[in-house]
Amino acid sequence: MNRGPNIKLKTLLFERCMTQRQLAFGTGIDEGLVSKAVRYSMTTAEMRERMADFLNVNQSDIFVQRNY
Repeated sequence: MNRGPNIKLKTLLFERCMTQRQLAFGTGIDEGLVSKAVRYSMTTAEMRERMADFLNVNQSDIFVQRNY
C-alpha cells in the first residue's frame, strides 16, 4: 500500500516555521519516525497524540482518519 504525504502536518509545520527536527525534539519522537509521519503518513496512535499535544491542535486537524 502506498501512502501519500501528510499535507496537513507539513503545512502546519511550514506555517509555524518549524522543522521536523524541532517537532522531534519537542515530542521526544525519533527524527526518522517524524519524517515517515510527514512523508508517508505512517504513525502510531501514541505518535499522533504526542504531535497533536505538542502542536496544540486536535489530531483530526493534522491526521486523516483511515478505515481499512
